[in-house]
Amino acid sequence: MDYITACDTDIGISKKINQDSVCVKTARTATGKAALVMVCDGMGGLSKGELASAEVIRSFAEWFDTELPFELPNWDWKTAARNVISRLRRLNAMLIDYGARNSLQLGTTATGLIAVNSEFMTFHVGDSRIYKISDKLSQVTDDHTFVNRAVKMGRMTPEEALTDPRRNALVQCVGVTGEIAPEVRLGVFENNTNFLICSDGFRHVLTEKELYEELSAEKTKNKAAMQKQLRQLIETVKSRNENDNITAAVFRAEM
Repeated sequence: MDYITACDTDIGISKKINQDSVCVKTARTATGKAALVMVCDGMGGLSKGELASAEVIRSFAEWFDTELPFELPNWDWKTAARNVISRLRRLNAMLIDYGARNSLQLGTTATGLIAVNSEFMTFHVGDSRIYKISDKLSQVTDDHTFVNRAVKMGRMTPEEALTDPRRNALVQCVGVTGEIAPEVRLGVFENNTNFLICSDGFRHVLTEKELYEELSAEKTKNKAAMQKQLRQLIETVKSRNENDNITAAVFRAEM
C-alpha cells in the first residue's frame, strides 16, 4: 500500500493575508503507513484568523510527529476519535481564552483526514469540506452553517440557501463558540478513490462536475499530476473572481 497526496494554497486576488493553513504529512512506521491531511480556514471576518488556523494545524502536526508513533502499536479508532474530539475542544477553549485576554475574536474551521494503513478517520468543524471522488463525487462532511441547519429543519429550501445572505454564517467553529461538536467518521479505503479536503474559497465557484472530472484518480496518477491539477483549478478559481483565500489537498491510498 502507498499514499499519494498533494496540496496547494493561494492568497487569492483580494485578501492581504492568507488566513488558510494546510498540513500534509505521511510516515512509514514499523506498523505500517500513516498520514494526516488537514485544512483550516481562519475566519476572514475576525481578527487574527491566520493565527487560529495556524495554531490548530501546529497542534495536529506536532501530535503526528511526536505522539502518533507511540500510539500506533496499540491503535484503536474509537480511542483515536475521542482523542481528536478532545484535542479540538482544548484548542477551542485555548483560542477563546487567548482572544479574551487580548481583546480579540479569532476562529477557524478544522477539517482533516487521518489514515492508518487501509483505514481512515475524517474529522470536521465548520464549512471547509471533504469530498470523496470515486465513480461519483460525494460530500463526506456536513457544513456547520446557519443555512444548512435551516435546510435540515425544513425552514429553507436548498435553492434558497444558495443565495441567502447568511450562507457563510457558521454555527460552530474552533475558537468562537463555547461548545463545539466535532463531526467524526470512520471508513476503509477503496481502490481508485481520491479525497479532496478544501476551504470554501476553493469550491465556491467550481462545479461538482469540474471537481469530479479534474480531480479523479485517472487525472491524478501521481503526486506531480495531483499538484498540477490543484494549481490549474486554483488559477481557474482566481479567474472567476473568487475573493477568498484558496486552499485544497488531495489524498489517495493505493492498495
